[in-house]
Amino acid sequence: MARLVLAGLPYLDSWERSFLPAVLRDTLRLKAGDAANARDDLKELAVEVRRALVAALLPADPARLWTDGPDAAAAARVWNERVGRRTPVPEWLLAEASKEVRGGWAPHRALPALLDAASCEVLTADVAWTVKGDHVEPAVPVERPFDAGVLTGAAALTAWLAHRLPAGHPVRASLPPALTALRQRLASPELLLSVGHYIRLPDFRKAAGNPTETGEGYERYGAVVLATHDSQPRPAVRPALLDSTGSDPYLPLLRGTEQQPSGAETALRLVQDPAFAALLADPGAPVAGGLDKEGTWWPQDPSRSVPELVAEVSAAYGLGADAAALYLALLAMPDPTDRNTARWTGWKPARAKAARAELAATELVVAAARSRAGRSLFLPGGWSEPGAPVLPVETWKLPMYALAVGGHPALGVLVPAEPAAELYRRAWARVREGDVPRFEELKVKRTGARRR
Repeated sequence: MARLVLAGLPYLDSWERSFLPAVLRDTLRLKAGDAANARDDLKELAVEVRRALVAALLPADPARLWTDGPDAAAAARVWNERVGRRTPVPEWLLAEASKEVRGGWAPHRALPALLDAASCEVLTADVAWTVKGDHVEPAVPVERPFDAGVLTGAAALTAWLAHRLPAGHPVRASLPPALTALRQRLASPELLLSVGHYIRLPDFRKAAGNPTETGEGYERYGAVVLATHDSQPRPAVRPALLDSTGSDPYLPLLRGTEQQPSGAETALRLVQDPAFAALLADPGAPVAGGLDKEGTWWPQDPSRSVPELVAEVSAAYGLGADAAALYLALLAMPDPTDRNTARWTGWKPARAKAARAELAATELVVAAARSRAGRSLFLPGGWSEPGAPVLPVETWKLPMYALAVGGHPALGVLVPAEPAAELYRRAWARVREGDVPRFEELKVKRTGARRR
């Protein structure tokens, strides 16, 4: 972002992803994706602020522009006065988040906010909401209130960060305070969040029975608030009235025929889940093994987080420790690509190849080539393809993911919602109890005797 500012905000009004000419992009040493993310962020600044930033770049003595360059210090002062200081975000992390996390709160805005929740007005200010017409909105207009988009975007991004970053990474320290801020906003008695799509009020009344409360322009059923302006309101929920799990008996009536929870309903449950809080917390030291050279480690590495399970799998199937660890990753993780497993374990290519070869020689997995999988070994059974950016995954795993209730990634990401160690234990427990990944037998109904 700073490079675009120093360059005078070139081509800022464009909408193309690759909006900078290649020569200028090379001169600024910017990647197309990074430039686009910075452009989107800068476009949200008021025109007056952008003009002030560019004007500040010109030194008091214009001749110094050619000898000393733009007055970066003056522009920084304008930025701090008009925009405010922001927590620096690693560019690679923002680029990956922008590709992989889709939601109501864009990563280029959400990520800086979550890394410094105490300084973010959206995450610290309670806003009163009211029923207006057929929907809910802030009682007093606010530029960016805490709403369902912020909730779902923050929930998705914090879960993704906990999965994408190793234990000990400095950014992870920001996740528990971010969760605390989300819970504090949801506790506000004046908050109303839009949930799901517009519904038919007569159908809901028929299924729900008498309302808990009737007010001017609305009816309330438990925590669910419905406008009575017309027969097709957009539902809302008052989070302060939900139970301790973030649920309400009337919420399922909003899901439609397929009973798929909305993103907001999923996020409301997620942020109150103790397992999710444990995921965002500091994982501590590895149970076995040591730290990487950066002083970090990956809980997704079974040999370091659940070494006792690696030993059990090894004994049960006669596998070496590496092949057993790889099998556990295939059982539990939603994205055990070759690249990810190498990152989690730290294995060199030869060691990873040997582990895959040993495991491939068993009947525990299937070797195949599948589009967008990023790996060559799979659990036997069905295959689900949610669509980009979510990677395809074995259907056997889907019931284990809180973010994929009913097999649908409601928040647009498919990552664990609990510590890796707990996910590994649940996956292995299913296998021990006989729920083994397998292909379903094809049952053919005979229609009559075969003619000779």
